[in-house]
Amino acid sequence: MAEVGNQAAQDVKRLSPEQLDRWQRFQSSGWDFLHGMRSYTDSASELTHSEWRLLGFLENSTGLRISDLSTATRIGMSTVSRQVNKLIQAGYARVDGGSRGDARQKWVKITDAGREVLDTVAAARDRGVLDLVFEVLSDDEFLQLMEMYERLGIRARLLLDGD
Repeated sequence: MAEVGNQAAQDVKRLSPEQLDRWQRFQSSGWDFLHGMRSYTDSASELTHSEWRLLGFLENSTGLRISDLSTATRIGMSTVSRQVNKLIQAGYARVDGGSRGDARQKWVKITDAGREVLDTVAAARDRGVLDLVFEVLSDDEFLQLMEMYERLGIRARLLLDGD
C-alpha cells in the first residue's frame, strides 16, 4: 500500500479545483452517512462496529483463523486478535484448537450468545438501512450506487493488493 502512495507522490497528479470540491462533498457526505449508520448499530449493543463485523464473518463460516478474519475484514491482525479476545471473554466467540488437523491452528467460532447479540445489531442495521437508504433512493438508484461502489472496490483491490 505504501508503494501506491509513493508512486502518487512521484506522479505529482493533483485534483482540479472542481474535482477537489466534488471529492470533499463526497467524502463529507460519506462520513455523515457512516456516522448515521453507526448511530443505529452502536446503540444496539456494547459491540464496536469492528467487533460485530467480525461476528458477522464468523456467523457465516464453520470457523476462521485470526489471519482469515483479518483478510476478510481488512482489519489489522493485531487489532483482530485483540477484538477476538474481547469477544471470547464476553462469551460471543470461542476457540477450537487444531480442529482442522493442525494442533497449532486455532479456529474461532461464534457462540449462541454471539448469534443473539449479532441478531440485535443486525436488526438495528436494518432499521438504519431502511431509514437512511431505502427511504431516500429508489431501487434503481440503489442498484446503480451499489454497482459504482463495486467498481471502485475492484479498482482499489487491483491497485492496493496487486490482484
